[in-house]
Amino acid sequence: MSDDSKSAGKKKIPLQNRLSSIVGHGQEKLTSRVKEWDARKALDAVLDAPKSLQREWQKHGATGILTKFPIFVVAMCLLATTFFVYHSGFLDGTSLKDTDEPSLKVNGDLEVYLPSGSPVKETIKEVEQNWSTNVMIIYIDSPDKPIDDRRILQEMSYVEKKLNPRISDPTDDVIYALSLSTVVKEVNSSAPRLREALIYQLAAEGCPDNDPDCAALVAAGWIDDITSNGDPILGNYSIPSQQTINTIVNEMYEDDGTPSPGLDKLTRDTDGDGFLDRAVIIIAVDEEKTAKEVIEQTQEILNDISKEERACSWDSNGQPSADLCTWDDLGISMTLTGPVPITNAVTEFSFKLFWQIFPMAIVLVAIGLFVFHSDVLQTGSWRPIQGFKVVVIAGLPTLCSVFWTLGMMGWTNYEVTMTVIIVGPILLALGVSYGLHITNRYAEETGSKDEKIRQSLSSTGRAVFLSAVTTVIGFISLTFTPMKPIETVGIALSGGIVIVYILTMLMVPNLTLLLDLRKAKHPPLPVFEKTVQIPIKFSKAVIAFFILMIFVSGYWGQANVEENIDLLGMAPEDEPSVVTMKQYSKDFNAGQVGMILVHGDISGNAPITEAEPVEKLLGISALEDELNTIDQTTAVSIVFLMKSVGVGVNGSGAPIWDVLNQPFFPEDLRDAFEPYINRTYTEDLTYWELLTSPRANGTENENIERFLLNVFYESLTDETRGLFISDDYSRNLIYVDMPFVPVAETSKAVTLVNEYTSRDYEGNIHAEDLTGVAAVAIAVNELIVGSQWSSLGFAVILTIMTLAIVFKDIRFSLWTTAPVIATVALQWLVMWRMDVSLSLVTVMIGSILVGVGVDFSIHIANRIRELGGGIEAIRTSTVSTGMSLFEAATVTTLGMVTAYQIPIPEIKPFITVIIILLWIAAASALILLPAIFVLLDELGIGSTGGSSSMARKLGLGKISNRGDIDAMDATLIPDYGDAW
Repeated sequence: MSDDSKSAGKKKIPLQNRLSSIVGHGQEKLTSRVKEWDARKALDAVLDAPKSLQREWQKHGATGILTKFPIFVVAMCLLATTFFVYHSGFLDGTSLKDTDEPSLKVNGDLEVYLPSGSPVKETIKEVEQNWSTNVMIIYIDSPDKPIDDRRILQEMSYVEKKLNPRISDPTDDVIYALSLSTVVKEVNSSAPRLREALIYQLAAEGCPDNDPDCAALVAAGWIDDITSNGDPILGNYSIPSQQTINTIVNEMYEDDGTPSPGLDKLTRDTDGDGFLDRAVIIIAVDEEKTAKEVIEQTQEILNDISKEERACSWDSNGQPSADLCTWDDLGISMTLTGPVPITNAVTEFSFKLFWQIFPMAIVLVAIGLFVFHSDVLQTGSWRPIQGFKVVVIAGLPTLCSVFWTLGMMGWTNYEVTMTVIIVGPILLALGVSYGLHITNRYAEETGSKDEKIRQSLSSTGRAVFLSAVTTVIGFISLTFTPMKPIETVGIALSGGIVIVYILTMLMVPNLTLLLDLRKAKHPPLPVFEKTVQIPIKFSKAVIAFFILMIFVSGYWGQANVEENIDLLGMAPEDEPSVVTMKQYSKDFNAGQVGMILVHGDISGNAPITEAEPVEKLLGISALEDELNTIDQTTAVSIVFLMKSVGVGVNGSGAPIWDVLNQPFFPEDLRDAFEPYINRTYTEDLTYWELLTSPRANGTENENIERFLLNVFYESLTDETRGLFISDDYSRNLIYVDMPFVPVAETSKAVTLVNEYTSRDYEGNIHAEDLTGVAAVAIAVNELIVGSQWSSLGFAVILTIMTLAIVFKDIRFSLWTTAPVIATVALQWLVMWRMDVSLSLVTVMIGSILVGVGVDFSIHIANRIRELGGGIEAIRTSTVSTGMSLFEAATVTTLGMVTAYQIPIPEIKPFITVIIILLWIAAASALILLPAIFVLLDELGIGSTGGSSSMARKLGLGKISNRGDIDAMDATLIPDYGDAW
């Protein structure tokens, strides 16, 4: 009977029984070891450890030290990993973490993208000296009742009172709130404050030195006390009657019936039915409290009020109706959004989402390793124990490395940005290859376990080191960009690869010894034998094809790839604040909050050496009008408030003028007041017209203008005045809103804004360039192109130099790097055809590809170098290494594909392009690199250095065995494919 028939005749043991037998055998060995435990011998072994290590060092060098105590080394690495797991963010939100604070210090602020010293960043700092840039927006939807309905405004006012209970009091968390409700309340309460301001400003005219004991001021106090009794009739800081609301809101429409820019900023009619159905409450919050605290408090208040039952309506006397309504009954909703909530979403949820999908990456990588190393692909048979061992040996050190990398950043409190979220999948995907190099070599060596591990480390140790160095070079180049988010990715990835290398050298040899991995050798798969025939037979055609593709990529591809900074694309897309911000951007042509700082004292006490304050206000008004002509741009300044505050009466000032126009009244004072008093007033008359109309007629009086300005400013609440004017009145803000649109459109708008601010205006005002979200986006957009070329150039040049030093051959270094350069050059073609723009994430693709792709080329190039070059060496090297490249590309893809589950829009196109270019890099190494070497061989140009090349050039024939290779060559990249 044949051997086959004998084998077939044997009874097949079920897998369950085999596993039970293995587990039982392990239990028996463990029990016997415990029984044989000798405390004295253990103590002697510990005391003898230093001498034992010294003997191992003398006998076997570092390899002997690394593998002397396998269990101890692995246990210590795992113990350290548990420490870093705690600080990595993996346990955030679980009962195992004793604090709610995130482990990783993530900075989601937009300013972090700008380098220090940037003009935009410096202007932001200048603005922050007087104003808060921490802004939240409550987005209000009221489809059933118009926003200017008294009942809806009352709900808005109620929310504002809960959030900002102390008006003009700096001790609360809210610096100011701006909405249609606040404007209505401000105008409604302006009459009593106007009365008070008028009395005291008139008295101050008689007391130029502001003497508190001045008789005029004392008299003003008496008059104020008497006249204040009528204040409730004049109005107060509350929502007035519907008739008064209509009067106030009508003042905010232009003469042609279109809403003013100020009204457009606060409320909109989105469906064109003539009723205002959307509104916002813009809130600036104190920077002392964390964004998380402020957001949680605000959201809690909104949630409570939305369920609170309040009167469905109030009558004209302020009495509530018996019916009670919630927001659902009124048909309104309020959602929190704005820069602060979005920044918080980026900060708080990015890594929570990452740790939710990271286990999937672990599972997919483990499955990939298991399939490749359980002999399913090679023979069709199944060796699960072998596959499981490889998963543990190659996967466990890499998994530990990811925890170490993120844990170190959390432990050291190193500030990172959202872009670091891609570090985990990349490290997990790349790290397993280092362990595979060692295990593959171990499996093909002969001798005892100790001998095999020493031989595999001596032959692959430097190779793994070279792979790590070149990968680090690609990643570290990202740190040379001026943008912090990209720099942190470079630091995290390069540091992560260093950790991967260290843990690989510590854990893989010891895990291999403990598990005693045994793998059978298999011939290369036929597909790789057929593939290698293409570059060997058609080397010139292959090279020409790649050159053509590179030309198309560089000429057409690069020209068609747009630079587009989508700031909302960097935030979790499912977060309510992000969804609402997109809706707000669409409905209000807003979202990219901007500010223009204008220098010039506009108070009534402005220095007489400067232009008159009204002239400066006219200049600000002219600039504001120019800005509002820009498409999708809304500008609002203090002039908006002056134009919103109406006199609100029909009548003539003639009776008052008749009283003043008497001989006992000073003539100069009569002449000063006549243009402002002796005229007819209508409901359409605003404070702005009262202030500026005499100047338009050439009858202005500068003293009266200054007087009226002081009266106006005193009539405003501190918060409302502080929205636009600094405390000393020398600096003013024009708020400029733009929607989130493609960066090309934003760039045009920002350019026009800055062009208008650079012009000369009445009053000699000096306006700074636009700052804020849109300005930052443009500044960052200009940086990413230059950053891409600088980091990419550094990565390629330093990689070539490193390989040249190691190989002692600059030409061989160039040939080895050529496929990587080709792959990087093709990124423009891929991005163009995939309609992927150059963004804050995709700008890193080139440098990452250098770090990832150079390993593919090194594998084949060094195998060719080992064999001395020539057609046969090229064929052998490519065929034997093909399976390793295929495995590396597949496992890397499996690790990175899970990043698609991260709900951040900008991550997905980045992962798509990386995966496509990853396979192009593998194909370039498998096809383009052999084609280059074949062409060099056909042209008689040597491609390799070392003694092997010299022997071939001298006609001494091929080097047929590994013993003939020079020492330097032998210690680099071995034959990784033999284990297949």
